[in-house]
Amino acid sequence: MPDEWVAGVRGQLRAWAEDTSTLRPLRADAFPDFAKGTPAAVWFTHQVSPLLTGWIPVLHGEYADIAAVLTRDFYRPSVRYGGAGHLIRVAATDWPLQAVSGARGFREDGRRQALQLSRDVVSLFVDAPPMAARARALTSAFDRVLADREATRMHTAADYETIAQFWRTAALSDDERAVLPELAGPTSALQYTLNALRDAHAKLVMAVPADDAGDFAQLLARLILANGLGGQPPAVAQTLGVAGWDVENALADLRGGFDPQDWLARNAEWLARAVRRDQQVLARSWAAAATRMSVHLAGVLEESPWPEPQVPDLNAFFRVLDQPTVEAVPEPVARVVPVAEIVPEPAADVEPAADVAPKPTVRSEPAVPVAVGDDPLAELDLLVGLDSVKDSVRRMVAEIRTNLRRKELGLPSHERARHMVFVGKPGTAKTTIARLLSRVYKHLGVLEKGHVVEVDRSDLVGPSVGTTAPMTAAKFREAIGGVLFVDEAYTLVPENSPGDFGLEAVATILKMMEDHRNDCVVIVAGYHREMQRFMESNTGLASRFPKLLSFSEYDTDQLVAIFELQARQKGMLYTDGVLDVVRKVIPPAPRGHNFGNGRFIRNVLEEAISNQATRLSERDPDSLTERDLRELQPEDVKPPTSMRAQDYLLQKPGT
Repeated sequence: MPDEWVAGVRGQLRAWAEDTSTLRPLRADAFPDFAKGTPAAVWFTHQVSPLLTGWIPVLHGEYADIAAVLTRDFYRPSVRYGGAGHLIRVAATDWPLQAVSGARGFREDGRRQALQLSRDVVSLFVDAPPMAARARALTSAFDRVLADREATRMHTAADYETIAQFWRTAALSDDERAVLPELAGPTSALQYTLNALRDAHAKLVMAVPADDAGDFAQLLARLILANGLGGQPPAVAQTLGVAGWDVENALADLRGGFDPQDWLARNAEWLARAVRRDQQVLARSWAAAATRMSVHLAGVLEESPWPEPQVPDLNAFFRVLDQPTVEAVPEPVARVVPVAEIVPEPAADVEPAADVAPKPTVRSEPAVPVAVGDDPLAELDLLVGLDSVKDSVRRMVAEIRTNLRRKELGLPSHERARHMVFVGKPGTAKTTIARLLSRVYKHLGVLEKGHVVEVDRSDLVGPSVGTTAPMTAAKFREAIGGVLFVDEAYTLVPENSPGDFGLEAVATILKMMEDHRNDCVVIVAGYHREMQRFMESNTGLASRFPKLLSFSEYDTDQLVAIFELQARQKGMLYTDGVLDVVRKVIPPAPRGHNFGNGRFIRNVLEEAISNQATRLSERDPDSLTERDLRELQPEDVKPPTSMRAQDYLLQKPGT
């Protein structure tokens, strides 16, 4: 806490104490821990200051007892907290209305004063970093109430349950409710607690893998048993819905063989390892989320005793945090291309279509579809462009063959993880290369099946808590023996969505990558900029994907060559005039962010074939020769006005 801010708040509290004309003082016998004549604003500051840091916050450090620090000129407690301990603050979900509730027996002017007092106290914290977000949201809500005549009258005349219901359902905007979830009531508070724990667990598992960390359902089952419960509390089961069955299965697996003390010790070591790896923020988030969940499970909010032992072991955790910082020694990892280097390769200069010299006319004798047998490397050579990608694939093949020979001779191999990041715009052959790589790995004996399972967010992320991990695990198991290709992987970690279920999908994939490190290759793909954000979203990602392939955009000549290749593969004939028109329908560089590259050319070709069919339908079918059916004319080539349904469905809204 900034010292100058603390001093400023104390000064404001003293000013309120001196202004007895407008602020009603508390009765001397109402709050025995406060000095006689303490104004309600001081008492309310003491009540809300810790709760503005978060829902069921864990407070540690010099200002852990922030309430006592701020009100020390008035607060006279029988017990003071100090030393290296920590505090956990709990309250009812309507805690911002304590002054309003306390004024229920007052006249209208006194009740309105309580409402204004609540707003003024909360506004003191809008510049305090740990409390700022929640304080600003709550201040804005109070301001709207005070500016609305009907809402203000309700607070001065209605019964308290009506007021509380208003705050649960209508007082907050969606953005404000996101940072003050508990104000919507106990059910919302529990939902937030479950989501925060799932989010924190997924992030920590990604950054610091642990064999026994388990998924969210397993973690929740362990917390339930560690808190001395025999099963899920009804409120938890109701909030989880069908995902509660995963927790029930995890509980069944643990019963009879679960040692809470042993788990707490291993958990404390996991958190300590996270701190040593410079992941203090993630460790703090996990510890806070697990503590909050334990409070819910133990029924502390319903006046039940605090869990014993404390779950998790915060004393052990804070002992690690309070140790002098030492420079972390990085663990050996494979060479990783820094994310900052994720930039597209420069495309070749594109000459205007009018300046392109005409190409020789394609031979008119019957063409046959291109065939290369079952040789994926030969197919790789046929692909247009992609020189750097082809070179990377050949290097990987050479590395594998060399290591296989080393093994045959009894020499140590120098293998590294084969998981990769593909970056580039749509239609730059990322999926094609993934399929070829899978077949190459099968030919070399690295992968058993050589198939590719293509997935995106909709295949991995479930609609509710507990559904994502099973969906992701099922897709990963389907890919064992081949390649799991995650397209648009960055959508699993959307911006400004800390509770998004995609984080659990990423954590599940990383966990299964460790469990099946030699049985499956994972490739994550997407746009350059978005994939950079994805890789930077957690430090645990980069070390698990040591290879990056950058797919540059095709220039105009390459796009025309792709048209020729695809036309030959379909057994079509074409003339120089057809290729000239193809050049004209290709947008000039620089092209838009969502230009489809090879996919665009495929649509041009398929549209041309469709136009050819329309043209030929006007002739007598019996008069059509094989050449007529295979030859494209310049008038058949037009800018694509439609695309295949599967391509359309893959487009993002707005593109």
